[in-house]
Amino acid sequence: MKKRLLALAMVAALIIATLASCSTPGGDSSSGGEKVFRYATNTEPTTFDLTKGNSIGDNEIQHAISEGLTRNTGGNVTPGIAESWDISEDGCVYTFHLRDANWSDGQPIKAQDFVYSWQRLVDPAVSSPYAWYLDTIGVKNAAGVNSGELKPEELGIKAIDDKTLEITLDRPMAVLLSALGMQSNLNPLRQDIVEQYGDEFAATADKNVYSGPFVLTSTENNLYVFEKNPEFWDADNIKLDRVELNYIEKADTALGLYESGELDYVRLDNAVVENYKDNDDYGIYLNGNVDYCYINPNSDNPVWANKNFRLALNYALNRVEYNQLANSGLYNPYNALCFPGLTGKGGKTYGETYDVNSYAYPMEGDVEKAQAYLADAMKELGIANASDIEIEFVTTDAESNKKIAEVLQEQWQNALGIKVNIRQVTYADIYGEVYPKFDYEIGYAGWGPDYDDPTTYLNLFRSDVNWYTPYGNPDFDAKLDAAQAITDDPDARMDLLNEAEQILIEDGAWVPLQARNQSYLLSPKMKDVTFYSFSINIDWAYADVAE
Repeated sequence: MKKRLLALAMVAALIIATLASCSTPGGDSSSGGEKVFRYATNTEPTTFDLTKGNSIGDNEIQHAISEGLTRNTGGNVTPGIAESWDISEDGCVYTFHLRDANWSDGQPIKAQDFVYSWQRLVDPAVSSPYAWYLDTIGVKNAAGVNSGELKPEELGIKAIDDKTLEITLDRPMAVLLSALGMQSNLNPLRQDIVEQYGDEFAATADKNVYSGPFVLTSTENNLYVFEKNPEFWDADNIKLDRVELNYIEKADTALGLYESGELDYVRLDNAVVENYKDNDDYGIYLNGNVDYCYINPNSDNPVWANKNFRLALNYALNRVEYNQLANSGLYNPYNALCFPGLTGKGGKTYGETYDVNSYAYPMEGDVEKAQAYLADAMKELGIANASDIEIEFVTTDAESNKKIAEVLQEQWQNALGIKVNIRQVTYADIYGEVYPKFDYEIGYAGWGPDYDDPTTYLNLFRSDVNWYTPYGNPDFDAKLDAAQAITDDPDARMDLLNEAEQILIEDGAWVPLQARNQSYLLSPKMKDVTFYSFSINIDWAYADVAE
């Protein structure tokens, strides 16, 4: 039976891919009796060291070559290296009982491997981009260890013995088991291997050992090769023999390879979706990404520290028109921060629980109000003419991002009379240098959620996190702290988190743009490829190729 994924509603919380018969097939995915999945990415992995991963692309790879205490496949949480667990009555102590599982070199995986991995994640000397994450999911003393105030041994994780691991939280976290199964920074590491290779650890495929369904065997020539791990505890249920991931910068090149049968999956650029959306192998999913512009209020350009100027930019933007021009109308224009498909209150999604349009920026903008905010900003800054204001917008050198920047440039210049310059850098530079070092004024980015809770977005703007923006507001921090302190009233907690989001909106802390859909083509031979909105967009660990 032929099936096709249809466009999903904006409030969808997770999406599982269904397969399709194909009018433009991706080719034969079997090779010499092997089952092989071949696909492409237009962003290079930043690292194969799971402690230092900082993107969905990194996490997707680690999800295949490492195994957590649990495994989360499209929202379905199942036992991983932990075959069972106990939870204390107050919800703050989890005791995990590990199964007999091995590393790819045959050595047993121990509870101490998780302790080492987590302590390394928050060790200030390691400088992990995700060092803040353990505090986000409530692990006791995580913030203190990360700040250097406490020793790593004081982190809320300990090995009772080789097969028993205890995790202590400072507050109940309903998302913990889900997060453990999809955030690969939390997976085990072998201390002897890390120390053996030092700075070269995981630099190449052979300088690592693997706990997951696959092992990385090659990274040569922009081709990342993964082969089935015979030591994986659930190897009998892993169907693919090999996966080949190509780094291909240009979307049209990847599409051509799919059409010629050399790839089995390809993401579609918005500009070409119209040509393929009637094909049976076409699909679309809401990937959880909320895209926006980061603002650096500490920039040398004084306009960014001015709240009225930031609000002027937000009210000047017509997000509906922007989406049509920049994304061919294929994304969902959005005017807030928290993904509407998050779980909200009373069985509803976040988007159903809160009417974002009642407090967020008008979706089609309000130029008159924007100009009023700009006038107030100019008065406060001592600027006589709007044309004297010059700002720099940074984005990557991808053609799609250039188009986004040009649409924003035109809208802001036309509505406000200011000058907007565009600066393009590589993907590696923007996330390796520009944003981490706050070397920008305003720039295009976004966030894919690590787990199903508003804090995965809101925590980015905490003054003690500073994820790519030095923004800070004590009232905002206080709301998050108050929500964190609530352990017995989830609805009240959710309301406080929503109030925190409203503070960001009132402060013009960033410029929201869109909630992103991703269109793709998938060969009909591929089965059980899973798409998800949280932390992992494509999951092929348990995929199969039709006979």
